[in-house]
Parts: sequence; structure tokens; C-alpha cells
Amino acid sequence: MQIPGALKKFEWLAKVISLPGRLRWRRWLGFTALLVLAMVMMREEAFALTPTTRATASSSFSLEGWVAKNLTTKALGGLFDFLPGRGQSEEERQSAVSRYFDLGEQVRRIEGALALSVASGGIGGEDNPEAEALEEELDGLREQRDDLSGLVEAELEKVVAKVLREQDLDRNWGPFEPLFPPVSFRLERLPKLIVVSPRDRIATLEVHLLESGLSIAERESLETEVGPDQNRSALVTGLGGLATFPSLVSDSQSLRFSLQTIVHEWLHHYFFFHSLGQSYFDSATMTTLNETAADIGGKELGDLAFIALGGEIPPPRDADSTEAPIDSDRFDFNQTMRETRLRTDELLEAGMIDEAEAYMEERRQIFVENGYPIRFLNQAYFAFHGTYAENAASVSPIAGELRKVRDDSDDIGRFIQRVRGFGNYQSFKEYVEQLP
Repeated sequence: MQIPGALKKFEWLAKVISLPGRLRWRRWLGFTALLVLAMVMMREEAFALTPTTRATASSSFSLEGWVAKNLTTKALGGLFDFLPGRGQSEEERQSAVSRYFDLGEQVRRIEGALALSVASGGIGGEDNPEAEALEEELDGLREQRDDLSGLVEAELEKVVAKVLREQDLDRNWGPFEPLFPPVSFRLERLPKLIVVSPRDRIATLEVHLLESGLSIAERESLETEVGPDQNRSALVTGLGGLATFPSLVSDSQSLRFSLQTIVHEWLHHYFFFHSLGQSYFDSATMTTLNETAADIGGKELGDLAFIALGGEIPPPRDADSTEAPIDSDRFDFNQTMRETRLRTDELLEAGMIDEAEAYMEERRQIFVENGYPIRFLNQAYFAFHGTYAENAASVSPIAGELRKVRDDSDDIGRFIQRVRGFGNYQSFKEYVEQLP
């Protein structure tokens, strides 16, 4: 996910930083300055008082504080990317990666059980011993990973950078020049995001970052205060990644999905130095184009990094396969979610707000019954997930249009090089229409 606001104001600095040159440290410092300025401007924008900013003031996430805390160490490390090993053997680095993601599997199992129980009504509200015990266990597992994170980050940054270079996504500034923008991220528990939508349509009015440690009761209280109490729809949701610098990547994902997220967030940095990224905030359509291009690139490039680390990608199911057919009665999440979105749009367009909200709650219960722990399904849910055109909650045609460009590209690197140059949706659409 791209960080909201601010970066668009520094296009001139982006152009200066991206100029070829031999002084690596100047580009690093310039890129650092760009992100720090963006954090400051974002904070200034947050001072605009709205019902949401007032309600979330005590639980807001300090993005500029996080960047200040993490930037120096990562930036200094990035200056010496060309040094082999960084002091550890290949065996030590691989062992750290394996152990880290084994712990992550335990975290995900507990998080899944907790989320499903909350969505089913089994856990929730204040002073719930079961929820508190599970959250305490999660904290203990996360602490075990803290000592491994630095080594794991260094190893994954190295592997991802190699894949990006192989796809010709570097600047070719010489054999000892690091990739630009550099691959730099932190594996951490991500902040939450509160998304606010009007009730009578699906659209994003506001988004604000919140502290990662909000309890279930605190999330529900904020959603009520910002949503129904203000005649709006609100959702506090989790994130997989955030394009700060260094990027924030969730510490509770699998290795494969972590690599996809690392590349997704790096692509936001990369696109910012091209027309696509600089037009991110021009319209909701351009936001979707950016996010979906980063999604497609992140998944494919991330999988290349996963394979480089010894991972195996399951082959896609062949329609002519002789294997046992898929059970036609099995619950289809994507189809059910798409049907839900389309019907919700119809009800809202007819002005039937209460009926739309009752319908979404009925459908949410169906998802929960089939093992999908959706805690809250409302207009804000669709506003957030609809930004990613390949998501089943989206009705955008952009996914199909980008897939057409990808099919027409020799490799994923060439796809990224083609889409990065579009600064408005109309020119992109016209380009797609003339493809064979």
C-alpha cells in the first residue's frame, strides 16, 4: 500500500534524485530526504480536524516517528550492500530465515483462530480472558522473532534485489552501484488502518493509520464512533505492507507472501520516480491502476525470489487435468464476494441504505460459516479492498486491462517498464485498446 498523501508534492526532488551519477551516497541521502519530507507533510495534513481525526487522536500511529527510528540503521546498511555476507555465513542466514517463518506459521494459526472466533461472536468486547490469553501468546511468539529479524531482512533484501536486477529494473549505473530505489524494509507488526466511507455509496473519504496493538474492543469502539455515530461507514483493518522508507512488511506472513509484499512496496518506491507513481493521488482510478500494477508485479517478482530461495510454486490447475474434479458444491469465496459487491452497489444506487447494510451483514455471516473470518462487512470494507482491482471486492476493469499488457510483455520486467510511464488513465486505456 502506498502511503497516503504528501509524496506527490515532491516530484521535483524525485527527478533530481533519479539523475544518473557516480555518488551513491548523495542519491541515498536524497531519497531519504524525500521520504522524511513526505512524513512531515503527512503530519501537517493530519492536523485538519475531522470526526475521524478527533476520535483516533489517542491511538494514531506516528509514521514520522517510526521512520526516524528505523531509517538511520537501514540507510547505513544500504550503503554497504556491495559487501558480501554482512558478517554471517550463508548457512546462518538461511537458518535464520527458516526459523523466522516457522515462528510466523505459529503466529498465523493463533491469529486465524482468534479472528474466526471474533467474527463468529465467540470472542469480543471488553475484559475477555480468552482473547487476552491468545493475544498474550501472540506477543510471546513475536518476541522470539525479534532477534532474527535483522538477519532475515538482510538476506531477503539481497535476494529480491538480485531478482529485480535480472529483470532489468536497475539503473545500470555501474557494477558497484546498488539498486535504486534500494530494497529496504522492516518486518514488524503493522499499524492498523481506519477507512471511512459514506453510507450511501462506496468511496474512500478518509484513511488514518492507528497503533498496531489496538484491542478488538478498541477497534469496535472506534468503528462505532467514526461510523454510525457520524452517519458514515468505518472499518479498522489490517495491512500486509506499507510503502514507507524503509517499507513496513507484516511479520506474520508466510515467506512467499512476504516476498510478494516486499516487492509490491518496492514497486511503489520505483513508480514514484516515474509518471505512474507521481499520479497516484490524481484520482481513484489512478490509485487503483498503481495498486493493481504493484500487485501483479509483486506477485510475479516475489515468486521469482521465492524460487531463488528454494521454494516451489504449485502448478496452476489445468482445465483438462485428469485429477479429481473440483467439488462443485465447495464454497467459492471470489464468486460470492463479487456477487455481494454487485448487489450492494445496486441497493445503494437505489437509495436503499438500510437494506444494503442488512444484506452485507447476512452475507458476512455466510463467509464466517465457511471459514472466512470477516469481522465487519460494510461500505468501508469495499472501499478499501476495491482499490485492488484483482480483489473479488472490486468492480474495476483495470485488472483485465493490466493483464492484457502483461500477456503482451515478454517478461514481468518489461511489463513494469511499460506501465510505469502512464500518468493518466485515459492514455493507458487507449494504449490497451490498440494491443492485439
